[in-house]
Amino acid sequence: MSWSSATAVLILLKFVVALQNDEINPAASCIDSDAKCSLWASQGECQTNAVWMMANCRRSCQSCQGGDRAWKLRQHISTTYDNSTSNSTRSVSIESVRINHVEIDEAKQLVKVYGRMVMSWNDTKIAWDKDQWGISWLNFYWIQIWTPQLIQINAPSPLSGTVSGKVLAANYTGQVYMWNDFSFIAPYHFMYEDYPNDYQKICYKFDDKRYFSVRFRVSPEVKSRQHEALSEAHISGWTVEDFDVTDSKYVIQILGDWKQNPFDVQTNNCELCIGLRRNAAYYVTEILLPALVTSLLTVSAVVFQLSTTQPLLLACSCMAQFMALLIINSRLPNFTSETPTILKFAGFNLFTTALLFLLSLILRKLALSNTSLPPPRRLTAFVELIDKVLPFSSATNKESENEAALGSYAYVAYGINNVVFAFFFLVYIIVIAFSFLL
Repeated sequence: MSWSSATAVLILLKFVVALQNDEINPAASCIDSDAKCSLWASQGECQTNAVWMMANCRRSCQSCQGGDRAWKLRQHISTTYDNSTSNSTRSVSIESVRINHVEIDEAKQLVKVYGRMVMSWNDTKIAWDKDQWGISWLNFYWIQIWTPQLIQINAPSPLSGTVSGKVLAANYTGQVYMWNDFSFIAPYHFMYEDYPNDYQKICYKFDDKRYFSVRFRVSPEVKSRQHEALSEAHISGWTVEDFDVTDSKYVIQILGDWKQNPFDVQTNNCELCIGLRRNAAYYVTEILLPALVTSLLTVSAVVFQLSTTQPLLLACSCMAQFMALLIINSRLPNFTSETPTILKFAGFNLFTTALLFLLSLILRKLALSNTSLPPPRRLTAFVELIDKVLPFSSATNKESENEAALGSYAYVAYGINNVVFAFFFLVYIIVIAFSFLL
């Protein structure tokens, strides 16, 4: 039987909830849930796999909490326990972290995270003889033992980040578990260069409010169970992609002149970081899709070569892009220092479409001109080469128009129209690839 610390902590939480029922009716719940419990207890599993065993093999492990024994044990510990703070640094292990909810206020540039954290440490002052008392685990309600006093270091105000201890339980060896509900809030300068596909990483530093009194260590299971830690996270318009908890390494940094101010030092505090990315559905439907559709609308205007439909189609594309820019402007904060990629692409798209619109009007005017001056021979040769390479034949398009209305420069105008649209088609492919794919 092998269980990770994160799983064990969750089982222990269920156990602590059940403890309250035991105080009311201890005999009814003091049972073993498996027939092999007595065998496992004889093999020492109550000590090596204590968290699972004390929740499922309560009679065999003598972990029942009700009755006078629990009362007397608490009174005994309270009379002998010394809660004075010593100069030694205690080691506290972070066993599990779960993110429940995240609130984002981009107008105020603040991000608030709600979650639960389980910590453990060893306190030999509360150890007891389980054979004498007949109890392996004990939850605490009325006595005050030493616990970490957590505060957020990088909160915008001293009272904005809060941590509250919910449940406290220990076994006979003095190993203590504490459940903390936390709400951390931190100022964060959002980076909008990749908006709306932007990734933001927000970090919250926390420590014990007593200077150098606690050294935090992060259990390996915390990082290996990121999916479980984020499975219940709720956030509107964003997706929590990852999180990371780093322990305090106790690297001391001198902030000033250490000879004049020997206590002017700072440690690397314990840090919880979450990675957020905007919701993919919002990104595709409201931002990316309109940009790509209008780009396709602009490029497809080449099919209607120099007809009245071509400038009308380009004009419609300009209007649609202008409306899309209004949507982006309403979504994007007006105080960002970076120009988002989508805004750069929208500007390029609108400029290109407007340029093609003006060029199509000029070329159509050139095609309908009745000048008797023939086009230069080199220009004619160049257009003939274009007509062979590009799939849209200018001769075919010529038949669609009233040949009597076309002038001597119609052949040249059609050729220039084809090469210009072919050029911008390649440019669009390159810009889209570098903007959204690479």
